[in-house]
Amino acid sequence: MVVFRIPKGSAKVKVERADPKVYFQIYNLLSFGKDFGKWDRAESLYDPYTNTFPVGLLPRVKKFLNSKGYRVRIKDERVVEGDPLNSIWNEKYKLRRYQKKAVKLAIREKMGVLALPVGSGKTIVGLRIIHEIDKSALIIVHTKELLYQWAEKVEEVLGVKAGIVGDNKWQEGPVTVAMIQTLLSRGVDKLENKYAVVLFDECHRTSAAEKFYQVGMSLPQVYRFGLSATPWRRLRGEEMKIEGVVGPIIYEVKAEDLIKEGFLAKPKFEVIEYESNMPALADKYKELYEEAIMENEERNRAIVEKAVELARQGHRVLIDVKRIDHGEILVKMLRERGINAEFLSSQSPNRWEILEKFKTGEIPVLVSTLLKEGVDIPEISAIILAGGGKSDVMTIQTIGRALRPKAGGEAVIVDVKDTDPLLFTHFLERQKALKQYYGKYYNL
Repeated sequence: MVVFRIPKGSAKVKVERADPKVYFQIYNLLSFGKDFGKWDRAESLYDPYTNTFPVGLLPRVKKFLNSKGYRVRIKDERVVEGDPLNSIWNEKYKLRRYQKKAVKLAIREKMGVLALPVGSGKTIVGLRIIHEIDKSALIIVHTKELLYQWAEKVEEVLGVKAGIVGDNKWQEGPVTVAMIQTLLSRGVDKLENKYAVVLFDECHRTSAAEKFYQVGMSLPQVYRFGLSATPWRRLRGEEMKIEGVVGPIIYEVKAEDLIKEGFLAKPKFEVIEYESNMPALADKYKELYEEAIMENEERNRAIVEKAVELARQGHRVLIDVKRIDHGEILVKMLRERGINAEFLSSQSPNRWEILEKFKTGEIPVLVSTLLKEGVDIPEISAIILAGGGKSDVMTIQTIGRALRPKAGGEAVIVDVKDTDPLLFTHFLERQKALKQYYGKYYNL
C-alpha cells in the first residue's frame, strides 16, 4: 500500500507510506533531461527532500504504481474555497454536444486539459465550467488581447463584471482575469480573493512552461483546468511541468470531426512556389532568415500576388509574419498594388482601430505578427503563412484563426514552399503538422 496525501491549501502530493524503492521509481518516472551545453543533467518533479510531487501528475504516478502491482490510497485534505458566484447564463450560448461532454468530464475529474480546436468555443466551455461550479474563479492568460477578450466574455456570458489583473491594473472580482506576467512580477500571494477554480488559457505554451509552473504551483485550487487547441504529444520537461499544474488531457476533440459536423469551415490548402534567382549564402539561421525570407524579392512578390488575388475574390486575408520588418515590406508592396493593407503587432498603438477596420472590410488584407493565439476574428477567411518556421503549435494556432464557420465558403490556407534546403525541411514540418491535425481534410 502506498499512501498519497494532498494537504489543505497545497498543489503538491506527499508520499507518506511506501516501500523505499517506490520513492526511487517515482523520482525516475518524473525525471527528464535538461541540456546544459555539452552536458545533460536530469531534473525531477519529485522532490526527495519533502517526498512531494505536483498534484497534476497524480494520475500518471497512480497508473504507473498500479501497473507495478502497488495499491494506492489517496487522502485529499483540500477544501473548495471561494464565494458563491450567482452567475446568470446568457441563453444565447447553447452548448453543443461535445462542449457539454467537456464540461461534464471537467467537473467530474476536477482537473485536466481540455483539448478543443481553435474555433470550437473553448472560452464558452471554460465559462460553463465556472457557471456549473458556481463559485469564484481565476482565469490566467498571457496577452493583453486575451485579458480583455476574456473579461468581455465573462460579463456577456455570465452576467458578472470581471476583475482585471494586468496591463497596469489590479482590480479583483468574483471572476478575475489575470496575466501570468503580472502575477509573477507582483506575486501570487497578492491575490486577495479566495478562488474555487483556476483556469489556464492556451496552456500548451511550452516556451513559457517555467512561468506557468511557478504560478501554477503557488495556487491551491482543487478545480484546476487547462484549455488548449494544440495539446502536446511528447512528454519532455516542459510538457511534464504543464501536466504537473493542470493534470493530463481528459478530453480531446479533433478538428476534422468539427469540420464534418459543420462547426468549422472546410479548409482548402494551397502552396506558393517561386523561382529564386540567387541562392542563400548565409551560415547562421538569423542571416539566412533575413536573406531567404524577409528580403527575398521573388518570395515577397509571390506572396503579394496571392494576397491580391484572394482579396479581389472577396476574402479577408491575414498574412502571418514573424518579424516586424518583414511585415512592413509586405504592406508597402501591397499598397503599391492598390490594396488597402495594414501592419499589426503588439507595438501598434492603434491596433484596436485597425482590427475594427479589418472586421468591417475597410482593410481587406492584414499583415501581422500578432494573430496567433487567442485573438478572435471570425471574419478572416484566408491565411498566408509568410513567416516560415517549423512550429507545429504556432502553425495550427495561426490557421485556426481562419477556420470559423463560413456560410457556403471554404477557409483558404496558403503556405510558402521555400527552396533553401533548411527552409524546405521547415515547410515539410508544417505540412506534416497540418496533415496530422486536419486528417482527411488535408488535401495536398
